[in-house]
Amino acid sequence: MKSILHEFYYGNINPNERPTVQSPECKQYLKIVADSEEKLLKLLSGTELELFKAFSDAQGKLNSVSIVDGFVEGFCVGIRIAIEVMKKQF
Repeated sequence: MKSILHEFYYGNINPNERPTVQSPECKQYLKIVADSEEKLLKLLSGTELELFKAFSDAQGKLNSVSIVDGFVEGFCVGIRIAIEVMKKQF
């Protein structure tokens, strides 16, 4: 078996491809967001509709950036924990 570093280098490990299981709470909020967006799109027109679309697009991009930042930060914390454990004298 190859090391995890080899697997990662050759693209055999990709966290983005891992299927996510949404909790019931997440599904509930996702439904509220989708239903609210659908209602807003029916109510808005012209400048208001364009403003809402710009807001929605920016919010989606912000969420994506935040998820990546959280992943990177979590990974770094994990590495710092591993380094500290490796320094521990047993």
